[in-house]
Amino acid sequence: MEPVTQALLGAATAELVAGRTLRGRALGWGAVIGMSPDLDVLLGPLRDGYGEWLYHRGTTHSLWFGFVVGPILGYLLWRWRDLGREDTLPGWIRIGVVALLTHPLLDGFTPYGTQFFAPFDRTRFAWNGVAIVDPAYSLMLGTGVLLAARRSLPESTRRLGLHLGLALSTAYLLLGLVVNHSVVRDLRTRLETSYGALERVRAYPTFLQPWTRGFVARADGLVIAGLHSWQEWDCPAWRVHPQPAPSPALAAVDAAWPTRILRWHADGDVATFVHREPGGVLRVRLEDVRYSWFSPEARGAWGIEARVTEDGELRSGPVRFPREMRTDEALARLRQLLLGRLPGREDGWERPPDCAAPAQQAGERDAPPPPPSRSHPACATLCPPSTETGPA
Repeated sequence: MEPVTQALLGAATAELVAGRTLRGRALGWGAVIGMSPDLDVLLGPLRDGYGEWLYHRGTTHSLWFGFVVGPILGYLLWRWRDLGREDTLPGWIRIGVVALLTHPLLDGFTPYGTQFFAPFDRTRFAWNGVAIVDPAYSLMLGTGVLLAARRSLPESTRRLGLHLGLALSTAYLLLGLVVNHSVVRDLRTRLETSYGALERVRAYPTFLQPWTRGFVARADGLVIAGLHSWQEWDCPAWRVHPQPAPSPALAAVDAAWPTRILRWHADGDVATFVHREPGGVLRVRLEDVRYSWFSPEARGAWGIEARVTEDGELRSGPVRFPREMRTDEALARLRQLLLGRLPGREDGWERPPDCAAPAQQAGERDAPPPPPSRSHPACATLCPPSTETGPA
């Protein structure tokens, strides 16, 4: 979650557990401590920039971190602010522990991935309940914190407001898990009619709202990236990315350390795109498609790129690349997503055969039916330029 919401959660939970003697002060210190685990972003430039993937939401987001560092931080704050008042020391320790512990738990509800057991285990956990920025969650939590901070209100009113803010915002997180499970179930039903058994399906919150979700599904030799909206529950939209067959060139790229880091960071939701260049060199891009909802071609938000010969000799890379997108195009797409409007067949996206196009829903002629799903066979060999989806 973004820093403001983490500050609100730290403030709310610290105020809840601090005890009567620290109420009020716990709001401010809880907010500061609640944001502090994200100082790991300062490690981003390490490892040639891969520190952003390796270390953000790493050790400072481990579940043990709050239990170990929280008491030390609480003790130091007590020494600084309340030395001599033995009755406040337990409250300061509770503030340190709870504010540090709730930060990674909240991050776990987002799609980015959080390493709950780093540095001993680098497994990433992502429950995909809410977006990294979700105003509804922040508003519910912030209202509770605002009421708790109003010293002019009776204490019972302040406590009630704080409890309600935490209860409603927590229920909203849990609702997000239920919604995501329902979306995945609906996607399996809709996609398996076209592509057969799916290896896996994952749905991801998008941005600012809970009703439009991105998704990534894998079928035989295919990566299917798309969007699902509450407004058109049975009619998701998607693009199909055929994946190239194994080859010495791809094996060489996959064996590289940056490729392994990308696949770990994206939890396997990576699509491969191959483009032939003059001289027999292949440009291979691996893209993190968890955030493909932001792309008109359902391409990855970032990834790595390498140039390699067909016999597996790396000529350059792999190196990281960001996907550039014009601001006006991105904003226009974001507005459509916020309204729950999905791209249609006229945009090059596929929809279930029985879904009416927006034009038909408005009383106009329906769009042409989508091509048969198996018109996108997996590449038998390394993909020629014509099989690459969207611009490289």
